[in-house]
Amino acid sequence: MLPSGMIENITRPTLLLDLKKMESNIDSMIEKADRLNVKLVPHFKTHQSKEVAQYFRKKGLRSITVSSVLMAEYFVKHGWQDITVAFPFNRLEVGVINGFISQGVNVKLLITDVDTVSFLGKELVGAVDLFIELDAGYHRSGVNTNHIDEIRAIASEMAKSDNTKFYGLYCHPGNTYHEDSIDRIKSLWRDAIEKVNEVRLNLTDLGKDVVIRMGDTPGCAVVEDMKGVDEIGPGNFVFYDLVMNYLNVCDESNIAVAVACPIVAKNDERKEIVIHGGAVHFSKDHLFDESEQKFFGEMVILQEDGWSNIVPGAKLVSISQEHGILSVSDRLFDTLKVGDVIGILPIHSCLTANLMNEYVTLSGQKFEHM
Repeated sequence: MLPSGMIENITRPTLLLDLKKMESNIDSMIEKADRLNVKLVPHFKTHQSKEVAQYFRKKGLRSITVSSVLMAEYFVKHGWQDITVAFPFNRLEVGVINGFISQGVNVKLLITDVDTVSFLGKELVGAVDLFIELDAGYHRSGVNTNHIDEIRAIASEMAKSDNTKFYGLYCHPGNTYHEDSIDRIKSLWRDAIEKVNEVRLNLTDLGKDVVIRMGDTPGCAVVEDMKGVDEIGPGNFVFYDLVMNYLNVCDESNIAVAVACPIVAKNDERKEIVIHGGAVHFSKDHLFDESEQKFFGEMVILQEDGWSNIVPGAKLVSISQEHGILSVSDRLFDTLKVGDVIGILPIHSCLTANLMNEYVTLSGQKFEHM
């Protein structure tokens, strides 16, 4: 419940967090992982918060994923001891990794080339687990799954040092975010799982049990056949957002964050509302409506128990640094007043959370963002 007067006390863009929705999202993903017999290693890149992390800890999860060594430092500081850095390893940060090893932290790193493995073998002060990152079609980073000789060379290089332990194969099929149906997401994952398992089959003669970890929230949320997958590492599911809703990966009611934005001006001629809420709050990520018009968020009404369903005919259609322009119906234009505070559901919750740097729960608690 929003405390009495809380909305009236909001004076600038504020990221609201519905803990009930968030915890339900966490429970649903844990239940699915248990049901499909895969280990959930949640990605903390979405929330980046020690307080939110505690909700995972109290559910019994101890292994996590992050997107940078800096983020790993933050969560090590707050007691997490089993961390995968899901980003091609940056050799310039080997000193930080050695610090983790000295503290007894179980570190897992992503590798995409032989030279980096050789470098780690020489520079590490102790052992780390290594994933070979694979590209099964996303074309962001990772070794192409067709390049078996290259993958085998990386795995063989790991065997040359006691400090470079081959743990598994990591694949993030992030192209699911660009699909237009649940069936297409499932098809893409089937293809990716098949390709990664073919790689695993080609490594069996090296005498190593190879773990397969798959990421991305769309796939982890909708795929039911995970045969051949050992671990999953989704992140966005903790909050979800409009991208996930438009993909039909989540319901609108699952979105656990909204940005409270004051109305600062109205334009009678264009029937537009100006809000304090721009690119520095939402990022430039966008979607397209049924008329192929770009938009950056959708409006909700803030209520005592959180916020309403999405209000039809009210979209954030333009953003600059601090300004947001809301296109609304005539009825809404007449109803909304300068000084009101409305809510905007974000397109991409990960970037919005990163930009806002703090959460305010519906009970008024403040949660930090690293």
